[in-house]
Amino acid sequence: MAMGIMGATGELGHRTVEAILARGTAAEQVIAAVRTPSSAADLLARDVEVRAADYDDPDSLKTAFACDRVLLIPTSAPSSLRARQYDNAIAAASAAAVRHLVHYGFVPTMVESPFQITPFLLSAESALRMSGLAWTVLRNSVFMDPIVDWVPAIVKMKTIPLPTGNGRCAYITRDDIARAAAVVMTTSGHEEKVYNLTGPKALTTAQLCGVVAKVTGKPVKPKPASGFDYVEACRASGVSTEATRCACLCTGRSARGTWMS
Repeated sequence: MAMGIMGATGELGHRTVEAILARGTAAEQVIAAVRTPSSAADLLARDVEVRAADYDDPDSLKTAFACDRVLLIPTSAPSSLRARQYDNAIAAASAAAVRHLVHYGFVPTMVESPFQITPFLLSAESALRMSGLAWTVLRNSVFMDPIVDWVPAIVKMKTIPLPTGNGRCAYITRDDIARAAAVVMTTSGHEEKVYNLTGPKALTTAQLCGVVAKVTGKPVKPKPASGFDYVEACRASGVSTEATRCACLCTGRSARGTWMS
């Protein structure tokens, strides 16, 4: 069974391809669908087929989606544009006779969710369900990876300046998400199902400080933090403005109890 992975050179997409191959899937069955094929040279060297695919180019999607199952990974475009991109992808999948679409979503996909991405998430899941194709939704929690990468700075700051208050979040690594997706992509019985992918335990920032302190052996203690404190800490650490804005929205919602994974 041939399977396509959109965004296969991205942080989550590449991990997903690796996880699929790690399950013993023949490389010839895996299609890396990417905007810039030259960026997937490492996958091509492993006999993974690389196809040009751009959510904003419907014709490229029809060609790239000549396979049985496709994993759709959203871009970082504004919500309204993402919705149009998914309309293009679903139409192309139907035209290419794809049998099963899998979608990476987000845990708090509900009408009352205040996240800016919510309109897209609701649109995407509705479009999948109405597509006439088999579908599966993988709703991811917040990535743990950026916090792990931030540990050296956290040790220097002696705290984690997340404006979460007493809110909790069940962080999950991209590798764990990729492994879960690999199972869905390579086995049957997942049609018309929604899976919430989270870490094993929802942690407060105070508990997260305790984990970092235990692992590093350095003093890391919780302190009250505002959104401004978090943004400034991120800027000092070289974190991108967009990533900072998105993370600040997530942590702020957690603090108000809006979203507790």
